[in-house]
Amino acid sequence: MTEVTVGRRERKKARTRQAIADAALELFLERGFEQVTVKDVAEAADVSMSGLFKHFPTKESLVFDEDDDVRDGLVSAVRDRPEGTPVLEALHEWLLNRARNRAGDPRIEAFVGLIAATPALGDYSRRMWQRYEEDLAEAIRQAGPDAPGAAIAARAVSRFALDRAELSHGDPRAELDAAFALLSRGWPAPELHRPPSGPPAEEPPAPARPPGLRERKKAQTRESITRAAQELFTQRGYDDVGVREIADTAGVSPGTLFTYFPDGKASLVFPGDQTDNAEALVAAVRHRAPEQSIPRALHDYMAGRGPFRPRTTAAEQRVLDLIRTTPELSDYALRAWTVAQPALTQAITEEAGLPADDITARLLSHSMLQIPDLSRATTDARQALDVITDLLEHGWPESLARTS
Repeated sequence: MTEVTVGRRERKKARTRQAIADAALELFLERGFEQVTVKDVAEAADVSMSGLFKHFPTKESLVFDEDDDVRDGLVSAVRDRPEGTPVLEALHEWLLNRARNRAGDPRIEAFVGLIAATPALGDYSRRMWQRYEEDLAEAIRQAGPDAPGAAIAARAVSRFALDRAELSHGDPRAELDAAFALLSRGWPAPELHRPPSGPPAEEPPAPARPPGLRERKKAQTRESITRAAQELFTQRGYDDVGVREIADTAGVSPGTLFTYFPDGKASLVFPGDQTDNAEALVAAVRHRAPEQSIPRALHDYMAGRGPFRPRTTAAEQRVLDLIRTTPELSDYALRAWTVAQPALTQAITEEAGLPADDITARLLSHSMLQIPDLSRATTDARQALDVITDLLEHGWPESLARTS
């Protein structure tokens, strides 16, 4: 008798949860995520606010009701694969079947578009997938060789596989085939088999004219704001410091602060210019040595930046630790790298002599730009850079055999 009662109660809870999720998605798609309140969803689903929060603790979680099934399915695809089936083949097949089932469904396409157009949902989605990738990474690590760097390589494979989980339109096979070819066989390095495309080396340019007084003053103001923000954040925590306090400490008005840092509070931690970083990444590809592959050229550029630098001061390490442990700063840091993806993809495409619409160049660009974020899951960022670059050059799990 008890089993029947429990079963009925669980079925009722599942129906209520589904009704809430359906009502939320319909409202979000109709009016936009920001224009809908949790109260609107509760009224549309005919539940109380407390009843809604029993099922969905945050507004963002209303959008992602089914994704536990995605995590469980991917982990099962690895752990329960038929004997003799390679891990990547099993993941490829699972994702292909999921994409086929979703292709052509206008609600799913609208759902993916909603996430792409809503920054709050994009950030929530990234954090959710990063939690899920831990479980998938552990399954991949257990299935792969026991070698130095195996855990971070598995985390990278998990991240890159999950990146393909949101395909929802057209024929997904071409994208998935290209993604898993890169993961299993590595970058084919066509750039090593063609003559350099750039002009011959020129004489070094004449030294640039020293910056004028105005430029120096602007640079000093920007530096003082960044230094004040970093010191306050590392002393008291990111969430406990306001922008006005940072402005006061730096000796500027809040208006002046936002003139220098229009992207808001998180950007105060990062002194560099995202445009400059994108240009430097492109330059690393275009001006690499003739015998150097594109992944290796990007590796060497990254090796001198951020967490990958061989030596950091105590103050710099405190800032790196702050970024690693603060989700908003981690999100901003990831965006600061991935904003370079279009320009980097174009440079890779041209240097490798690939068609303009080549998928592999975009996949390589995206994957390399994920490395700084992936390195935050380890205590040795430089090892992460080395291991993931080897993975993208030679494929998994063969790249690990090179270090055994």
